[in-house]
Amino acid sequence: MITVLGGTFAKLHSGHKLMIRAAFDTGNTVILGLTTDDYLKNNKTYSELTYSKRKKALENYMSQLGGKFEILPLGTKTGNTETEPEYEAIVVSKETRYRAETINAKRTQAGLKPLRIIEVPIVLAEDLFPISSTRIIEGEIRPGGSRILPVRVGISTENDLKRNSLSRFLGVIMKNFTVEINPDYSLDSDQPFGEDTHAFALKRAMEALKDRDYGVGIESGLWREPVSARYLETHVCVVIDRFSRVTKGTSSGFELPEQIVELMKRGYNESKAFEIMHGIADVGKIGGVVNEISSGLVKRKDLIYESVRNAFIPRIGARYFGLDSKH
Repeated sequence: MITVLGGTFAKLHSGHKLMIRAAFDTGNTVILGLTTDDYLKNNKTYSELTYSKRKKALENYMSQLGGKFEILPLGTKTGNTETEPEYEAIVVSKETRYRAETINAKRTQAGLKPLRIIEVPIVLAEDLFPISSTRIIEGEIRPGGSRILPVRVGISTENDLKRNSLSRFLGVIMKNFTVEINPDYSLDSDQPFGEDTHAFALKRAMEALKDRDYGVGIESGLWREPVSARYLETHVCVVIDRFSRVTKGTSSGFELPEQIVELMKRGYNESKAFEIMHGIADVGKIGGVVNEISSGLVKRKDLIYESVRNAFIPRIGARYFGLDSKH
């Protein structure tokens, strides 16, 4: 029996290799339909990548996997998959699964057994956007997914704790990035309460995006715990990408002293309120109020880091949140 897959394979990359390995893992002979030069000319923008060059790259890789395979010219999107009785399985990505389902519907109508659909996840590049031949050809990423130019991340802040915490987290998931300060932002208040915290973080992120890959906004604010009626502080991070997709994360919360909260309700920001009560200036730009009241056990930078990490979780697990599309 035979497992099939098809495509242009303009630049053989990590996503392509995952699909090919999945086909070989079925134990069947693999038939790979490779789009012809005419197909490229009529359907793609990079028609200079000839069939012979693309086939050679595939042969070099597939021969290393030790299974039986054949590469055949593919002049249409489905080839002979709708009519060939010996085909048993088809390997697709999330974005091409619909095509396999259409093929199976036509096979069923023709009295043929539907193909077993093997869907492989989209492979993300270093910047957490999907790897694609187009991005490789345009010089944005390498075939393995690393960025050629740095991932540009903007953040609207004047606080080094926020910038440094963002850089510290990005360094865990990326190698080639820059964090760029956006000083041109405006907020309606120095101290948000409740849902305003999320709204301010979003506004910061949107104003930081500009022509960058990501815009990040981080805001600390208070919310009233309904059972005790006391106020907890949390940090909210909002991340917006160049495709206008938004993700959010929050830090764990901690209770603030009532005297500080009362001053904040009168219009003082947290740092100023703490200075009035305890004589320590600019506490928000060093360890933060949480550092003072926890005797150094918890530092503000760690809460900021936590909110940033949590905002990026949906991007790291993109396929679970529908963020692994190529557009």
